[in-house]
Amino acid sequence: MMALSRLRRIGVAVAVGVVGVAVVQYMLDARVRISAQECYSVTSKSGSYRAQSCVKGGNGNVDDYVGRLYDGHSGKLLARTDFDSMDGGIPEFMPDESAVIFRRGEGNGSGHGVIDIPPNWLDRLRANVP
Repeated sequence: MMALSRLRRIGVAVAVGVVGVAVVQYMLDARVRISAQECYSVTSKSGSYRAQSCVKGGNGNVDDYVGRLYDGHSGKLLARTDFDSMDGGIPEFMPDESAVIFRRGEGNGSGHGVIDIPPNWLDRLRANVP
């Protein structure tokens, strides 16, 4: 009985520690995203969307970016994604405007660098959280 209670307390302490580390890491990442610079913007052919990629930092030949998709008329942020790239991370809309591509598969594999149009729920959620 005493051992079960002790194991439960240890389990709760470990869970709280893991969540605490995750929150601190997220806050540090958010701070880096907010201070991103060297931004490139591209407007879709129809003018309905504007994509922007900004450099967050780098490691050798690979730069880390934040990609954002905005409504072309209201300027409202619709979606956000984090990715890395060696080619400059300049956004490119698909011809049918079904997606915006920020990265072409190179880099170290962090982030997918694509936002579907309309954005999925996860990309929309990322847009609403710093």
